Amino acid sequence: AFADKYFETGGVTLTYFGDGAARQGSLHEAFNMAMLWKLPVVFIVENNGYAMGTSVERTANHTDIWKLGLGYEMPCGPVDGMNPVKVAEAMHEAIDRARRGDGPTFLEMKTYRYRGHSMSDAQHYRTKEEVEEYRKIDPITQVLDIIKDNKYASDEEIETIDNRVKDLVSECEKFAEESPYPDMSVMYNVVYEQENYPFLPHKLQ
Repeated sequence: AFADKYFETGGVTLTYFGDGAARQGSLHEAFNMAMLWKLPVVFIVENNGYAMGTSVERTANHTDIWKLGLGYEMPCGPVDGMNPVKVAEAMHEAIDRARRGDGPTFLEMKTYRYRGHSMSDAQHYRTKEEVEEYRKIDPITQVLDIIKDNKYASDEEIETIDNRVKDLVSECEKFAEESPYPDMSVMYNVVYEQENYPFLPHKLQ
């Protein structure tokens, strides 16, 4: 974000993190610097209700994470992260603000994750009924409803698209599994802009 402002590229940085990471002190340092220098950045916390296995209610004295931005007089607010239209509108407004030179925005996307944090997560902290309730307002389902209600596509066209995507994913998966590992000599390619990056040879012999 600093580089974009310094070089006047017109670029905007989007930084995403979870509700657990929102409790880290480094976030406040970033907020302060972004406001001080009016950096073109949008901070987005994806609040899915649980940091690993700990609910948001147990990590702070309030559950409105977006209010953290108020202490820095940063434009901030909650967004229905399950509603793609609301997300698009909020992001458009925040990005426009950054491009105008009016500084950062902090958005709290209230969303939900259906699966555990990891393979070892038994999810004892919530019920199956809770998960099923959120599935009813799944973003993909909402988009499909909008498409069908406005007759943007028929059921047959949607099925065709769905099958095409599944075939593409299968093709990519097959390609990845059957491809050989890259040669070690290309390990640092397109990683470091400077070919003779200090302490690291650009090419491994």
